[in-house]
Amino acid sequence: MPIFVLLVLALALLATSPTPGLSQAKQLPGIKGNDDRVLVETDRLPWRAIGRVNKTTGGFCTGTLIAPALVLTAAHCLWNNKTRRWLPSRSLHFVAGYRRGAFLAHSTINAYRLPQPDTSASPDATRRNPRNDWALLVLAKRLGEELGTVPLFQLESVDPAALRQPGIRFLQAGYSQDKAHILTLHEDCDLIEDAAIGGLVLHECDATRGDSGSPVLMRRDKVYSIIAMHIATLNRGGRHIGAAIPVSAFVDQVRNLERE
Repeated sequence: MPIFVLLVLALALLATSPTPGLSQAKQLPGIKGNDDRVLVETDRLPWRAIGRVNKTTGGFCTGTLIAPALVLTAAHCLWNNKTRRWLPSRSLHFVAGYRRGAFLAHSTINAYRLPQPDTSASPDATRRNPRNDWALLVLAKRLGEELGTVPLFQLESVDPAALRQPGIRFLQAGYSQDKAHILTLHEDCDLIEDAAIGGLVLHECDATRGDSGSPVLMRRDKVYSIIAMHIATLNRGGRHIGAAIPVSAFVDQVRNLERE
């Protein structure tokens, strides 16, 4: 069965000094077994470059500064189910390093770039091809110059066996719906053996609602980079796994926008 049929895209908006693991009072979609998320301070990179993409219509997603004025997030977060149209950029607001009502910096959005050239179209094509579920927000302020950015890293292979090397770890961080006012992190979560299926990166990180648009990170020694962006939970025979878009799907568009 094609992978996009199995994807459960959460249009209601799916997501270091760690504290103990979070409560498991209620099992959330996307939490795979034990809840391994921990709370993260947002006072240093890469965490301070991650923030909430808030909408005037309500709700939020996670976004990450990848260039001075560019934020990476999930396209489906920008779709208004009531009007059946894409939200105008003025309806969006990026808040970096958000933590319990405080934040490090914020910016309105001047414009955003989607994979489809016709942004008035419905997201049906995105659902058919999940690799198109990305968006680049162009900020009114160059927050990355103040806070720093998280670099993109294009994997040559998503074979987990080839990537399991000393000093390499995989992580995911976002603003989960149940912890909407603080960044949470699943540290040292694994990629899955068939991660290349459908051109997506599949992972076992605990990402739930609100985490859409959140970065899947690779830490090589002490250097962090984004290898993929989480978009959904995939149900495969009753087993929930995470689905993320690899950097290769949007890296060329990022370079084009940086040159503009």
